[in-house]
Amino acid sequence: MHYIGKLNKNKIGKYANKIATFDVILTEERRLHIYTNHTKDYEQIIKNIDSVVLRPNEVLEDLKHKDTLLFIGKLEQDNLNVVIKLNVVDDKSHPKNSVMTAWIIREKNLQKLRKNTQIIYKNE
Repeated sequence: MHYIGKLNKNKIGKYANKIATFDVILTEERRLHIYTNHTKDYEQIIKNIDSVVLRPNEVLEDLKHKDTLLFIGKLEQDNLNVVIKLNVVDDKSHPKNSVMTAWIIREKNLQKLRKNTQIIYKNE
């Protein structure tokens, strides 16, 4: 398990009062998932995952998956999308805020993603 750090409560909106902990982890199983599904971009994802979670350019609420946020960070050419399942107070099946997956996303695809989510935080 890789400890990423603590979520910034000012960047997660209403979830700051709903979660049991601000700590975020990346499990070995999820790291392997990222490697298996995004092999070509794996090194760049792992190199940037901590900074995107701790200092995102924007945070989007995933409206399809309950208690899930998308942390978006600008990279040199594209963006990194890190999906985090939150540990809300009553959810015993998710004892930690944890990275579910992450991938590189082009600006055009990020614009589409914004249409299916709600912006919680945006660095202006």
